[in-house]
Amino acid sequence: MTAPRIKLAAALFGFFAAGCVLPLNAWGQASQGYSDYRQSLMAGGWKPNVGYGLKTAGGKALYKFPEVVCGPTLCNAKWRDPQGHEKLITLIRGLDGADHRVAPQ
Repeated sequence: MTAPRIKLAAALFGFFAAGCVLPLNAWGQASQGYSDYRQSLMAGGWKPNVGYGLKTAGGKALYKFPEVVCGPTLCNAKWRDPQGHEKLITLIRGLDGADHRVAPQ
């Protein structure tokens, strides 16, 4: 292999290792379910940024919550505080119908 290919292979390995190992480590930590966390945010005056999430061709939210975008193991949710400042929340994707978990921030 040439030097650029070795660097590319190392970079790809690091990317995939981080994507597979970090979420598994986060599962071991106690984290709050996103449904409950979402309710507490709304009770505090926060609003979900429903324009952030993906939508189907018919305009319906692709995921359970319209502010969420997911990858294979991690998701992001975008919120606005009462003053309009944005906050991005990282979630661990719920598998087999389980609720997403709030990742350590």
